Amino acid sequence: MHTTRAPRRQTPVILWMTTLLLTAPVALTAQSILPPEMIQAIDAVFADIDATGPGCALGVVIKQELVYGKGYGMANLDYGLPITTRSNFYLGSVGKQFTAAAVAHAVREGHLSLDDPIQKWVPEIPEYEKPTTVRHLIHHMSGIRDYLNLWGLAGIRAEDVNSDEEVLSLLGRQKNPNFPAGDRYLYSNSGYFLLAQIVGRATGKTLREYTEEEILHPLGMTRTYIHDDRLEVMDQRVVGYQAMAGGGYRMNNPWNFDKVGSGGVHSSIEDLVHWDRNYYTEEVSGPGFTEQLRERGVLNNGQALPYAFGLTHGRYRGVATIGHGGALAGFRSDLLRFPEQETTVLVLCNYPNSDPPTRGRQVADVVLADHLEPLLEAEAEEAPTGPETAVDLTPDELDAFVGHWRASMGIEVEIRREGDRLIFSQDGGRTPVIVLANDRLRLEASDIDMTLSRLTAGKFTFMEVVQRGQEFTAERFDPSEPVSVTRDYSEVVGEYYSEELDVTYRLVQEEGGLMVRGPLGQRGLVLLEDNGQIRTPFGTLVLQREGGEIVGFILEAGRAVGMVFRRVVGGT
Repeated sequence: MHTTRAPRRQTPVILWMTTLLLTAPVALTAQSILPPEMIQAIDAVFADIDATGPGCALGVVIKQELVYGKGYGMANLDYGLPITTRSNFYLGSVGKQFTAAAVAHAVREGHLSLDDPIQKWVPEIPEYEKPTTVRHLIHHMSGIRDYLNLWGLAGIRAEDVNSDEEVLSLLGRQKNPNFPAGDRYLYSNSGYFLLAQIVGRATGKTLREYTEEEILHPLGMTRTYIHDDRLEVMDQRVVGYQAMAGGGYRMNNPWNFDKVGSGGVHSSIEDLVHWDRNYYTEEVSGPGFTEQLRERGVLNNGQALPYAFGLTHGRYRGVATIGHGGALAGFRSDLLRFPEQETTVLVLCNYPNSDPPTRGRQVADVVLADHLEPLLEAEAEEAPTGPETAVDLTPDELDAFVGHWRASMGIEVEIRREGDRLIFSQDGGRTPVIVLANDRLRLEASDIDMTLSRLTAGKFTFMEVVQRGQEFTAERFDPSEPVSVTRDYSEVVGEYYSEELDVTYRLVQEEGGLMVRGPLGQRGLVLLEDNGQIRTPFGTLVLQREGGEIVGFILEAGRAVGMVFRRVVGGT
């Protein structure tokens, strides 16, 4: 338990007065620090945010000073608390840079080496064919399966209370990685969860204790929390939300999620100004620290990666950037730094479709207008345009979307019209839909875009879907039409058990076809393809045969692939 926090470091009076200015009413901040026309242009980036709903906090840091900070919307709807530059947001994966910094600092202090095999500190993890080092974890080159994906596949809910020991046990049961260490880049939250364990075991302190004592508090960041205690009271905690069908909001907050390393950091615009300062001053950890944090990963084939120490190198309109984004539950965040201009844009939000990366780049367009290259015509078409807003369609136009849809992997959903709104319904859940055009939809609470086509008798019949970068299709179907089973699936039906996940999946033949049933009672129609693969809501099942008989399958599911399931009960 951490019930006390170190006192804030003494600061000169002139800086204290500057802080007062920066947390004063916005009009004073704008007039005293940035030109009014620049303030107006920046505020326009956030003009779509309802002042009575969830929103975002913005910080523009130039030459290590917060030159503009403002809150848009509400931090807590229960109590009507507005977002300010002191509001504490869950940062999601923006917190990875704090974990990486703690590792780098511990290395400089002699507690561990980046080339240590991870089993030196976490012997729970099996030794795979190629040794996995701390460095591999830092740069997402380890191949270790993502524990958040494994949780979903194993029927473990993030809203439940899950101990670190249970996560280590799950990772320890994985007989193989996604790929040999160093062969590829694949983002994995497991790597950073393990880094937290390594820092703790190497230093004799928890990641929180070590990072607070060695980095955060010396920088004056005494209101930044590494959330390893789910019951802890937190100063000015922001709550995450999502919009609901018919209006209003529900909480979408990681109350019980206390895993750190891969995330778990709560912070505010004002505290992050101190964090940004150290990038230039290196007052914590000393000369060479920033260069260490900028070091890119290098694959076994010599290819350098954009990913460094919890930070990603990039370019925007011809200017070098380094930063990271974050997302969990209702929270979205982005830290975008332009090192050569000593400018950083911070955007922290508490609703899913807030799109901080786009907003941050639009703010950069304003404050760095004299430094950014002009957009070529082709680039302008791809430039950030801000969160897309809904268009108004007639009831007949909305009805073109309405109906039952079956995705290519078997998931069935329904789109309904309620008045002038479309509602997306799946397994009893209801999510409002943003209508972006007369043939385009977006789920408000998810990263799902839908483009519809093949209009027949006033109804779309085909849908192309992109969900978090993954593409698939869906087709309209009529649930009232009787379904005749023309294919015999007895060869594949049965129960399949995975020792790695300690879970059983069932493939069953029902009136509608072949169905999969998951560990939490989830069920969905699946598609058995001629190549011996089964596309399911959980991922792709690659059937395994011995002597012509199906004996199991291999589950391929995004950041976790190669899980072995053995057939334990055959069909009848």
